[in-house]
This record gives sequence, C-alpha cells and structure tokens, in this order.
Amino acid sequence: MNRLTLNLRLCAAFLLLGLWGAAAQNAREQIAAMPERAGGIYHSYEYLPGESVPVPKGYVPFYISHYGRHGSRWHTSESVYETPLKILRKAAAADALTPEGRDLLDKVEVIAADAKDRYGDLSPRGVAEHRGIAERMFRAYPEVFSTKGGRECLVQSRSTLVPRCILSMAAFNERLKELNPAIRMTRESSQRYIPYMSNGKGINSQREASGAVADSLQAVLTHPERLMESLFSDPAFVQREVKDPARLMNRLLAQAAIMQDVDYLGISLYEFFTDEEIYAAWEAENFRRYVMFGPSKRFGDPIIADAKPLLRNIIETAEAVIGGEENLSASLRFGHDVNVIPLVALLGVEGASGRVSTPGEAAETWQIHRVSPMATNVQFIFFRNPKTGDVRVRVLHNERDANLPVAGGPYYEWETLRDYCKKRYE
Repeated sequence: MNRLTLNLRLCAAFLLLGLWGAAAQNAREQIAAMPERAGGIYHSYEYLPGESVPVPKGYVPFYISHYGRHGSRWHTSESVYETPLKILRKAAAADALTPEGRDLLDKVEVIAADAKDRYGDLSPRGVAEHRGIAERMFRAYPEVFSTKGGRECLVQSRSTLVPRCILSMAAFNERLKELNPAIRMTRESSQRYIPYMSNGKGINSQREASGAVADSLQAVLTHPERLMESLFSDPAFVQREVKDPARLMNRLLAQAAIMQDVDYLGISLYEFFTDEEIYAAWEAENFRRYVMFGPSKRFGDPIIADAKPLLRNIIETAEAVIGGEENLSASLRFGHDVNVIPLVALLGVEGASGRVSTPGEAAETWQIHRVSPMATNVQFIFFRNPKTGDVRVRVLHNERDANLPVAGGPYYEWETLRDYCKKRYE
C-alpha cells in the first residue's frame, strides 16, 4: 500500500467512524474500516479533532502539563523480522513457495533490510507525529507559549532514558522552538525522574501470570492453516521446516502491524490475511495489552497503581505553578505505553478505564488502538480568570476531551479536579 492509498483510507475511516463519537462503530467495524488499527499498540497516531467547546468567558490558558508516549518506531525485536525471512528464503531455495509466497518474500526482504540495526528506534513518522502534536498545541493555546511584552516562556521537558523517547522529546521541542525561538527550554533524561516517569512495579509483578493468559488466547485465535497453504506449495516443507506455523503467522502479523510506522516504504502485508484473521489478531493483541498493562479485573489493581507517582507529580507541579512557586509555561514528559495506559486508567478516562474480565468485554469497552497508539498523549490545560484568580482545567486524551467521573467538565474547577486526583493517588 502506498502513502496515498493509506491517506485515502484514513480519510474514509474518519467519515465512517463519526470522529470516535458516541455512535462510533464497534471494534470489528473499526478494524474493517482501517486494518492498520489491528496493530494495537503499533497503530500510528490518528489525529481526530474533538468537539469544539468554547473556553469559559474571561479565562486564559497559562500552563500545560503533558505526558506523551514516544512516536512510531521499528519493532524492538530482531526476531520479528529475521524469523519469517529465514523460513521464506529456505522455502524459495527449495522451490516450495507459491506465487503469493514469493511476493511476500520480496516484501519481507525489503522490510528486514530497512529495519536492520534499527530495532526499537524512532521512525521518521514518529518524529512527524510529535512535531504535529507540538504544533497543534502551540496553535490552540498561543498564550501559553507567548513571549510578547517580555513574558518569559519556560518549557520543562523530561524523558525516560530510552533513545526513542529522548528523540520524541527533541522533535516536540524542536517544533515549539521553530514556532517561537524565544521559548526557553530545559531538556533532561535522567534516572532521577524514572520513579514517576516510568514506574513499572505493578506491571512487572503481574507479567508472568498476565502474559500466560494473553498467550493462551492467542493460541486459541491463531489458525495458520490457510496462510500456510497460500504461501507454501509443498506441504512436506511446512511439516519439515516450519516448526511452529502459528508463531510464523504471528511474526508476519507483527510485521504487518509495524508497516504503518515506517510508511515511507509504501508496503502493506495485510493483503496476505483475511478480514477474520486480521480481526482475530486484533482481539488477541487487545486482550494481551489489556491484561498486561491495563485495568483488567484480574490483574489491574497493582498495574493501575503504577501511575500514582506520575499523577502525583502532575498535580503537585501544577500546584507549584498555580501558587507562583514555579515559573513554568509547560511541563512535557515523554515515556511509554506501559506508563500512559495505567495513567488514563487511574484517571478514570471513559473508554480507557473499564474493569472487565473477558476478551469480548474488553473488545467492547477498551480498545488498545484508541487507548495507546503511538504518540499517545495526555494533556492538562490550565486556564485562569485574571480578575478572580479562579483556575479551570481541561483534560485531553489524544487531543480529545477525556471524559472523567468528575462534575463540571470539560473545563473542570481546579480544586475539584485536584481533590479527585489526590484521592486517586493517595
């Protein structure tokens, strides 16, 4: 699939999806409209403008607090690329590939060569995603980033120690500086901030048990027989050389998922799979991330608790800014899906915090390509009434209003939101 085709599909999906509204399609329809959503956490960022809700009269934005996942990347694992490549090459040498199999091999050769020694790196699309988010933030809240009349604009940026997060921070900062070179910035990537930027104690404590549950579902949903017949002309070769057909299929599906993140290649692998196989892959991926990183009934409590230090930092830094102890215009933080998924669950964001047990329930209430695609972001936008000193806060999840179980949204009274958040992390 070339970039034009992908963009046309994306535009069509916007129309079909009703901009993620209340009457949006169910998961199966979402995947059918755009198979790339089956990639789950590998789904590239979709900017879908939210409802335009006027700022309350007399209020002016003055501070933004943000946490963002790194942008689109290559797969972190070399085996995702090399395992299928070795098998397909061996089949080609044995003259055991169908025409479809030879077509796949040609594509996998290009994909693997492109990914060589880039495993886990930020891709050009990932850079563009963060530049886009930064620009939209700047355009939407120009007062926050203004330096007119001698106003100082200080942006504090911090990331985890992982290069793709550091480079996401750099891309975001670079775009802000291009838009206003007078912005003053601090950039840090330090172990000092990891206890709140990337706390994973709960996730790690559940990983073995939750991973086993996820693997069991994937085994049930993966049916590689049709794919093997379509790729290999010699059943004896499959029996002899393809030790684990399901694993091969899942590796190829993983490559299909990541192609949108390296879209400059203009390659799609979803054409090699049926609609049902693509949906089954999404259902397994969705439940895997739900039980391993999300608010599931069985594993969720310690996982959600991982976000408490992060939410505390967001609230306490905001208190310091509002109280005049910190002269910050924006606090930008860059991390990972395993940090932002517990954060939106802890906050109680609608569509990101449901506590259920089964894959079917998760598919209805918690969809990973919406909860945490690449470049996922949570933004707290602070507004002040200069006459009264009153502060309101708008909370965004992927640049759309995050509906919280708090009265008064989308411009929440600061004291109400602060007290709600404190109860969540204390």
